[in-house]
Parts: sequence; C-alpha cells; structure tokens
Amino acid sequence: MRLRKLYEHPIFIQLVVFTVLIGIVPLILISGFVFYKMADMAREEVMDSHEQVILQYTDGVEEKLRQYQESVIQIANNTIILKTLQQEDSDAYTRGRRVSEEVVKSLLLERKTEINSCMVYSTLAQNPIYGQRASMLKEAAREGWFQKKNATQDGWYLYFATGQQENLMAIVKTIQNIDVNSYRKEDIGIVKLDLNIARLFAPAKQEKNTSFQLILCDSANDILYSSLSDGGVNAEQILSAVDEQNTKTNGGQTEKTEVSTRRKKYDDVTAVGSYLVQERRIQDYGLRLLFLFENNEMSQKRGEVIRWILPWILVLLIVIVLGAFVYTRNFSARVERLLQKFRYAAETGDLTVQEPISGTDEIAALDRQFSQLLKQLDRLIQKNYIQRLENKETELKNLQLQINPHFLYNTLETMSSIAAVNQVFLICDMCGKLGEIFRYSLGSSDSEFVTVSQELHHTENYVFIQKIRYGNQFEVYYSVDEGLDKKLIPRFILQPIVENAIVHGMERMTTQGTLEISVTQKEENLLIKIEDDGVGMDQEQLQELCRYIDAPDIKEKKKRSIGVRNVHQRIKMICGEQYGIRIRSEVYRGSVFEIYLPMR
Repeated sequence: MRLRKLYEHPIFIQLVVFTVLIGIVPLILISGFVFYKMADMAREEVMDSHEQVILQYTDGVEEKLRQYQESVIQIANNTIILKTLQQEDSDAYTRGRRVSEEVVKSLLLERKTEINSCMVYSTLAQNPIYGQRASMLKEAAREGWFQKKNATQDGWYLYFATGQQENLMAIVKTIQNIDVNSYRKEDIGIVKLDLNIARLFAPAKQEKNTSFQLILCDSANDILYSSLSDGGVNAEQILSAVDEQNTKTNGGQTEKTEVSTRRKKYDDVTAVGSYLVQERRIQDYGLRLLFLFENNEMSQKRGEVIRWILPWILVLLIVIVLGAFVYTRNFSARVERLLQKFRYAAETGDLTVQEPISGTDEIAALDRQFSQLLKQLDRLIQKNYIQRLENKETELKNLQLQINPHFLYNTLETMSSIAAVNQVFLICDMCGKLGEIFRYSLGSSDSEFVTVSQELHHTENYVFIQKIRYGNQFEVYYSVDEGLDKKLIPRFILQPIVENAIVHGMERMTTQGTLEISVTQKEENLLIKIEDDGVGMDQEQLQELCRYIDAPDIKEKKKRSIGVRNVHQRIKMICGEQYGIRIRSEVYRGSVFEIYLPMR
C-alpha cells in the first residue's frame, strides 16, 4: 500500500526518494561498519595503554618484593649477625646494638619508606640479646604475627600491627647456623621484615590518561589496601561485582585457576560504576590486584571517532541528496516535456510535430515514435480514415474474437520463410519448434493422456528454445528404459518441472549446469525423475515448497513454482492421491523431482 501511495506522486519525487534511499542505506551501513571498526581500534588502543600501565606497575612491585626477600636472606646469612647471636663474651645490649647496626646497613632503612620495621629474634636463651633491631623470640609471643601458623617458616604473610591499624606485610626468614665439622644446621633465630602495604602498593602519580586506582586483596579476598577516596563506589562493591562477573564467566567458580600478570584478554574487563576494572594476581605472594581505570576515557575515544566520522557522513549525505536532485530534476523534466506533448495532442487534437527531445535513451525514442505516430495519424485523417475506422470498429472486434491457433501457425510459417530467405536458419528452427509446441499445447486432441515419447518430444522442443535463450548455459540428458516410451502419461507434466529446474535451479549458475531426465519402472509404478545440479534449496525452503504443492487450495494470488503445484494437483486428481511429485534438494548440490505415475 505504501508503494502504491508513492506512485501517486510525480516521477520527480519518486526518483528523488528512490535515489536518496539507494544512496543512504549503503552509506549508513558503511558508516556503521567504519564506526564499529574505529571504535574497536580505539578500545584496543585504550586497553593496550592500560595493559602497559598494569605491566609496568606489577613488574615494579614484584621487583621490590624480590629485593626485600633478598635483603632478608642477606641478613639471615650475615656472618657478623650469626657470630654475634652465638657470642657469650659481651652483654645482651652490646650484642643487640651490633646486630641492629648490621640490619640498618643491609636495608638502608633511612631511604626506604615502605619498610615499617625489621627485627632479628634470637632463639638462644643462653645468649640473650636486646636492641633497637634485635630481641629474644619469646618477646614476640605477645605480638599478633607470632600466633600465625608456620610463622617461623620461610615465606611471608599479612597481619594487622597492634595499635597502629595499618596493614603490614611480614617477610620471615629463619636464621640457621651450619656446623662445619658435623655439617648440621641449627636454628638460632628469625629475621622479620615488616613492609607498609599502603606505601608499597600505592600507585605512582601518572599522566591523566593513564592514572588508575588500586584495590589489593589477600588470598582470602580480604581488602588490604584501597586507593579509592571516600564517596562513590567503595572497594567492597567493586570486589563483589568482579567476583560476580568471574562466577558467571567461569561457570560458578568464584576464582580463576590461572591468571597471569602478563597475559590478559582485552575483553576480560568488568565495568563497575565509572570504572573499568582489570584483575591481576601475584601468584607467588597470594595477592590479588584490581586496577580501576576511569570509564570516561573510553567514552572520550568513542566521541572522537564520532566527531571524525560525522562530518564525512554529512558531506556524503549532502552530495547524495544534491546529486539525486540534479539528476532526477533533469530526467523528470524530459519526462514532463514528453507528457506535455501527449496531453497537448490529446486535448487539442493538434497533430503538429513539435521540437524533438534530444538524446538517444528510451525517452527520446518514445518521443520519436510519438512524432512518427502523429505524422501517420495526420495522413490517415486526411484520407477520411476516421470514418472508415468507425464503420469497421464492430467488425474488427468480432474478427479479433475469432482468432484461432491457425493464425499463430501461419504467422510462425511466415516468420520462418522470411528467416530462410535471409539465411537466418536458427530462427527457422525456433519457429518450427515453437509451432510444434503450439500444436501440442493447443491441438484438437481431446485425450488427456499422451505417450512418454510424445511428452519427451514436447520437452525437447521447449529445451531447444531455452538453450538458445540462455546461451547453452546447461545441458539436458534423456534416459528411457526399454519398453517405457509407449506408456501413457498425463499431457503436459514434464515441461513445467523442467522450466522450474532451469529458472530456479540453474539460471543463476556461473558454470554450465546439467539436467537429467530419466524414465524407469519402480515396482508397479512409472517413475520420471528430473534431476539438476543447480543451486538447490535448504530444508526450510524445501519444506515450504512441499507444503505449498500439497495444499488443497491457496490464498496467494502469486506464488513461485505454480507450475509444479498444478502438475502435482493434476496427477493426484487424474491418477489418485498416492501419486504425484516428490522433491529432494540440498543447497549447492541441486534438486531432484520424482514424478510417480501408474503404469498404463
């Protein structure tokens, strides 16, 4: 209905609308694709920058932790500290001062703000030691870290320092003395290095486009540090959202089994509030790091893409509209001029030939034909043809109703004769084949049945004409079992099926197609098989076609494969419900139409 309403407008408006739509639709599709690709590139660029920041940060933290571990090992292996802990010739405070001096020298405590404290605890009760950086292990029993399981084993763990309420990381190392005579190891003390987590993990000030916030958790998902300021989304909400996303991604597992600090997919990002959250783990220390980047950075990149693409879209749109307007205006002006000639001649009766429309297209051709028509009408009017036409009008109508197929035969014979005189023998052959088709289709025989050979001959005539039309785009092969060429079948059942195979199966092929027609006997039935290697149909199209040809009635006025349906319905009416057409098809492998008929 909308299309019909469009036809109510002048052709100028129709052409403008059509041209603009044809230009705008691809423009929108291409612009959408370009925007998507550029937005994706911008996203990758942002993610790459985030990845570089994360990699730089995690490498720095891991390097610091490694250095502190090495420092603790150096203290535990310091020969002066080992000898001092075992000496008995000095008092406890002298030994403590000596050990403290060695600890300060090893760590350079004045220069490293991340270090909260470092203590050496002796387990040798016979050699007590007390100092700023040294004490007896029994004194540590009052501290919270001493209660931790395996506190005196190599490794590290986290705890809250009493009274300070600051998250600290303790690196603990056992001090062992090796007896050179017996090669036996003896535990004589412990080195414990306390690191301030807030200072150790605080993000360094970055440029605005690479700044981030950090949330640090331990292996139990307890938050140890957060650089988020008060207000907005808090650390607990972000951690909960990331865990929920991980649960969905990993099928119910709340933790990822393998997360590398150096390998991370760009799409493994969780959006929480105004942040894009990316997760990393430092496996050796059981730490979980959540990096929070401002989400508006991605929006800014997307906005830049839009600001770059939009002007080009507007320019192209203006060019399309102006081009459509100029072209259609010129075209419709020529159509309007031709229409004015028609209207002037019809309304005034003036048959004078006016100035011709320039050009060689169809409009100019129509104008020339119309001018020629005006000249002929003018001559006929001068010979009083109008009066003769009125007298013969009734007789002409009667003669038109009496036209029979003989007129068509005579016309074809005339065309064939003219072609033969001009040595265009292909037209002679076409006229001959077409005449046989007319005789077969419009013949006077009242019989509903013909022999297989007659039906095949009619099909061969049709195929001959179609091969001329399609330029030998396909080949047809026939196979009839012995004794079946005289069997009777309903008239005109092969040509519609063959036409369907050519038009819908092989017309769109770029290579030469093959059509095979075979007549065989299957049990007590006659089987005619039409098989092509054309484009075929998918299962949905095949089922729709089968339902269509089997339906007792259809409401649609226009439907594809109407010839196939008519043949199928005729066979069922003439031969019975158990007979008819069965179809098999596969996409790009062709279709097979099997016609089952009773043996007659």
